Amino acid sequence: MEIYRKLSLKTFCLFLTATLLAFVSETNAEEPAETQLSVLITGANRGLGLEFAKQFGEKGYHVIGTARSPEKATELKDTGAEVMKLDVTSEEDIAALAEALKGKKLDILINNAGYFGPTLSVGKNTAKINNITRQEMIDCFTVNTMGPIFVSQALLPSLKLSKFPKIINISTRSSQLSTDRSKAWGYGVSKAGLNMVTNNLHGELFKQGFIVISLAPGHNQTDMGNGDLEPVESIGKMIPLIENLTKEKSGRFWFYNGKELPW
Repeated sequence: MEIYRKLSLKTFCLFLTATLLAFVSETNAEEPAETQLSVLITGANRGLGLEFAKQFGEKGYHVIGTARSPEKATELKDTGAEVMKLDVTSEEDIAALAEALKGKKLDILINNAGYFGPTLSVGKNTAKINNITRQEMIDCFTVNTMGPIFVSQALLPSLKLSKFPKIINISTRSSQLSTDRSKAWGYGVSKAGLNMVTNNLHGELFKQGFIVISLAPGHNQTDMGNGDLEPVESIGKMIPLIENLTKEKSGRFWFYNGKELPW
């Protein structure tokens, strides 16, 4: 009887050890998926958004890139990003995106999708009071100001699953009231509105652990502008800035090189 009891105890201990080892092994196997950082970039099928997707992907992030026509976003797909449909002016698209991400953690939201407007700020086409239109202003506000409001609103549940959620609103120096840069009326005025969105989101979400900033990428060589910066350079500096944001930097306006900008 004594031998039987010892064997039973030994068998039980071996069983318990094997069970614990299996549990630990299973937990460790799932750990990378739990700890992998995720970023969602709106308007990621070209320009700055595409470069954001490339560089975040190279750093090991789970990248979600949105495009109005995912079937045409071949370059974005080639980065390895998860491509999802989103027109930031569409309530249906925003709701569908939020539903698809329901219960999934999102660490960083980059509100990058933007609209410059038909009046270019170069040469004779510089926007002036006599050649802007009501529709141009409405379109710029719908994309540049209202888009980030309602995308952020819809994705708050996913962002709240992150330990350090961040909302990055891509703005421009053309939005600054302190400088004479707003030669593109619709773009500049709507981006000034976006800066107010940043201020409001910071005021509401800061105590919940969020970091919210406006970020000006500089004048880049993209479809929206013939600038002196290459996206690979400006994005290469913005990503470390985003990664190293602290609570003290929330609710403020930053340039791609890490310099704080006046509103």
